[in-house]
Amino acid sequence: MVEEIRSGMLSLRQSIQEHQVPGSVLQKWNRWYFKIRLLKYYRPKSAFLMAPSQPTVEQLKQQLAEAHAQLAQVKLQNTALEAMITVAEKQLKIDIRKKSGSKRSRS
Repeated sequence: MVEEIRSGMLSLRQSIQEHQVPGSVLQKWNRWYFKIRLLKYYRPKSAFLMAPSQPTVEQLKQQLAEAHAQLAQVKLQNTALEAMITVAEKQLKIDIRKKSGSKRSRS
């Protein structure tokens, strides 16, 4: 009866009427069926059961040091790009940097 309900062949109400079994009994059987027959296929892996680990102080310090190093690298790149633009503006005698209040050119 439980397999008929779980497979969709019969609804709970149809099964109660057809087999003359109280709904509470069918629900108990359904829970038993799930625990005994199906639960072994639905067990989550142990990695999913574990709570996500909190980073340690040392790991956070390492991440902070990496972020500072990356920031220093980006600042250096920015300085180099600014210098390149300044040199290009002097050599080509054109304004490369966008001036405040200027309008976009239409293409």
